[in-house]
Amino acid sequence: MLNDLLHHALTGALLALLFSTPRKFGLYFMLGAVAALLPDAPKELLDSPLLHALIVAPFIAALGAGILKLIFKTEPYLRLFGAFLAAVVFGHQLLDWLDNGSEIFYPFVKDELEYSLISKSTPIVWLAALAAIAAGLAFKRIRLCAAAGVAAILLFIGFQFASKAMVTAALAEKYPFLRDAETVYPIGEWPWERATWSYVLKSEFFTASGDSNATGSKINPFHFYFTPPGEGLHYRVEEWTESDEAIVIRCFDEDNGQIVFFESTDGLDWRPLPS
Repeated sequence: MLNDLLHHALTGALLALLFSTPRKFGLYFMLGAVAALLPDAPKELLDSPLLHALIVAPFIAALGAGILKLIFKTEPYLRLFGAFLAAVVFGHQLLDWLDNGSEIFYPFVKDELEYSLISKSTPIVWLAALAAIAAGLAFKRIRLCAAAGVAAILLFIGFQFASKAMVTAALAEKYPFLRDAETVYPIGEWPWERATWSYVLKSEFFTASGDSNATGSKINPFHFYFTPPGEGLHYRVEEWTESDEAIVIRCFDEDNGQIVFFESTDGLDWRPLPS
């Protein structure tokens, strides 16, 4: 919970400081932190996803900037609006889409969408934001340091994007069957951990799950099962051999404690081989 709050609040503050000056540091820091946390309020209190939707972000920013303009009369309205909008959209809505998901296109799409690039358990995002904010305050170069912090976060997101692509490609090579569903999501706090991604793969005949390191070079399977229609989950895949003529899979039958073989020429129709 604390990591999630820091994740949004410090990122929102960092983005708002792009519009700040050294004399207005406190105002834009608080503006960004509060604005970035705002979308969760109605979701927690009223079970409504409305403030998580991109379509309402400009209206929230306009209202918030208007209220602040009444209090800080000399502050330019467009600067307040830009800071508020950046904190809401990039500090919360898009961050949620990149980690645990968000109803970002509500009410047009009522499903929760996610791209699963960032784990909320990782402190990398808010640590980068905190370092940039501290540097900006110390050297009185608020916008420059804020821009550097945003660039660092974008580099981390880019690394995660490339990492997920490598893991997905490695999974396609290790499990060469057509998928009905494929889920790859981050689980590690740091990119150099043994397991940074978890995966679940499903098709009509196969189901597999496990975890992987950041490059896909070390995949650790939890289970990999062949499931013929009507027979249930008891053939554990131990070896997969693919040639020009056919695909042969060696399985362990957990019900009978025996090794069995299956063969397919098209990857769709599987049949048992004689013992």
